[in-house]
Amino acid sequence: MTDPRIQQLLDKQEIREVLARYCRGIDRLDAGLIASVYHSDAYDDHGTYKGPAAGFVEYVVPALRRYASTMHFLGNCLVEIEGDSAKSETYCVAYHRSKPADRPETEMVAGVRYVDRFERRESGPWLIAHRTVVFEWSRVDEVRNSWTPTEFTMGRRDREDYVYTA
Repeated sequence: MTDPRIQQLLDKQEIREVLARYCRGIDRLDAGLIASVYHSDAYDDHGTYKGPAAGFVEYVVPALRRYASTMHFLGNCLVEIEGDSAKSETYCVAYHRSKPADRPETEMVAGVRYVDRFERRESGPWLIAHRTVVFEWSRVDEVRNSWTPTEFTMGRRDREDYVYTA
């Protein structure tokens, strides 16, 4: 028997790891990883997409390919657990770098909150059952200067990224 307070900490940590896996999947364009954070009957309201999470996965990977890179940073995360259901609110700042051939490079930065209902079904893992992305702000800037170091291992947007091979 685990102390209920310790179990609650473990559950909250598991939920935070689901959120982090979601961001890895989005930034690496890993459809399988994105799909793995949702229940099979989950719903996702991402503003430009509203519907089954499985459809969101099919929608988002091609949509994000137009960017040279993306990076999603998670911030404040409040998780409230009631039995096998949990509500969470997670702040996110998302960077989207475009590098079109016919115009200057731009960076779109957006502040959003992921408002999720997680469920643990049949003693399985915590997964997202319902997500609404709440939009707060955005800005688009022309990139005037950037640095691409040759000494570093460079990130990739596929399963060849270093995180999968390390």
